[in-house]
Amino acid sequence: MFMIASGGPETAQRGPKGRLMLLRFRVANHRSIRDTAEISLVSSAFSGSRPADHDWMAVTTRVAGIYGANASGKSTVLEALGFMIDAITHSATTWGSRSRFPHHPFTLDADSRTQTSLYEIDFVLDGVRYTYGFESSATGIHMEWLFSYPTGRKRMLFERSGLSGEDMEFGRSLPGENVRIARLLRPTALYLSTAVNSNHKSLDAVYRWITQHMRYARYTEADRHARIMWARNIMENEIVLSQAIGLLRFADLGITGMVLDEEDLDDDIVSILKDSLEGLMGSESPSRSMPSLEEIIGELKKKIRFTHSGADPTGSFLLSLEEESSGTIAWLALGVPALMALRHGDVMAIDELDASLHPRLAAALVGMFKDRELNPAGAQLIFTSHETSLLGQMPGINLSKDEIWFTEKTAQGATELFSLAEFPVRPTDNFEKRYLQGRYGAVPMVSPEELRTVVLREAQ
Repeated sequence: MFMIASGGPETAQRGPKGRLMLLRFRVANHRSIRDTAEISLVSSAFSGSRPADHDWMAVTTRVAGIYGANASGKSTVLEALGFMIDAITHSATTWGSRSRFPHHPFTLDADSRTQTSLYEIDFVLDGVRYTYGFESSATGIHMEWLFSYPTGRKRMLFERSGLSGEDMEFGRSLPGENVRIARLLRPTALYLSTAVNSNHKSLDAVYRWITQHMRYARYTEADRHARIMWARNIMENEIVLSQAIGLLRFADLGITGMVLDEEDLDDDIVSILKDSLEGLMGSESPSRSMPSLEEIIGELKKKIRFTHSGADPTGSFLLSLEEESSGTIAWLALGVPALMALRHGDVMAIDELDASLHPRLAAALVGMFKDRELNPAGAQLIFTSHETSLLGQMPGINLSKDEIWFTEKTAQGATELFSLAEFPVRPTDNFEKRYLQGRYGAVPMVSPEELRTVVLREAQ
């Protein structure tokens, strides 16, 4: 699932310095983010279009943690990144039946509601830096662009300035049937998505990096369940299963092993599934993306069971996934995707990292990405959290000023995103203590007297 196709508009030899990595993400006019917000994984000490020795890993961070008060917009930053990935993945396929493009503007002022939203990423693929982005509204894609910097200077691959394919311009360094594909372009579809769906081989690597090498773990029960189901499938690999068991033992959850097996489904359930699938399909032939009844049944049969040691030292017993604690499920749902990210050098964005996880487990997961020995491929982690101990001297964790970000709401209700690197700090500073003291902002302004007044008023 994480393998990337070779080749691309600026193919380079992949070696130790030709890794896949995210440099920055910019967003504007998305939910609580009104003005342009940018999170960067490039060291604040670095300047220039590319490193002199082409070693991007040396000038980028492996981790970025976002802190802030409740409802300050931490999750919105990651949700915007997730929306961009979804748009690239689905705009030319499963979103094709929609007459409107999903649009989530800042709604607390009249101007923003009528303006476009911006999404843009800078990334490195096979040693070459790229910039890809688009501006969109409910009517469709108003602008879209892809630039590369193979020699450090900006090179245009394609640029879109309107809703139709007639508004496309292509650079000479982008081979392929660009004009023919542009004629197929719908106002609500991205050109990158349309091109890859039309077998544009030169853009395939860029598309796959964004859609398959960037994973967004949402803080929802449905998303956690989907991650468990995905983890269950890849754990059929004995090496991955062994690593997953090691993660569970490391967490000291009382689990000694894990098995993957199957159990038969009741005939009535199979009959209901068959009727439901036939009802969804109607008279249409099944699409390539729609699973067959056999595939659905095969997935439902698969079960994860956990081995626990009992009071009798010579025996053990099995518990199903449904019988495990939320902490066990949360650790498994994050730990296995993290292992895959480390293996392939992917970007993993996690909302509410500390939810259902002990602070030491949250710290351990962050530490996996910061450890060069565990993370030789240069995988990156972006997370939101309220767990301030990660800012302090947690064993194995020492977040730098470039790795700490904050969100704060303005008086107009708009989210502002800023880095600790913008403050005058010293390496000896206790970031956790200073943050809780309000030195950097991004903390709730709590008035004990106001709280007392509210509680006493309600009690009367």
